[in-house]
Amino acid sequence: MTEEEAVKIIEGRREELDLDADMEFESAEKAIVQYKADRDQPGPAEDRIAWVIRYSSDLGLVELHIDDIRTELLNVRRS
Repeated sequence: MTEEEAVKIIEGRREELDLDADMEFESAEKAIVQYKADRDQPGPAEDRIAWVIRYSSDLGLVELHIDDIRTELLNVRRS
């Protein structure tokens, strides 16, 4: 998947992901991220290659991880 495809996935799910209208795309980079389907259960996490996409506004920062191969949303971090 390309950077543009990853951003397009996020833009298409913007309302579902509760990204405020004033949040703007900041950056995208490919990285290895740790993924665990159920973080509340013990057990190992697995490494996945994902696009790390950041949106920001005066309200804060949102970082989204999208699996590069499966195109699934792995994680949403807000600060």
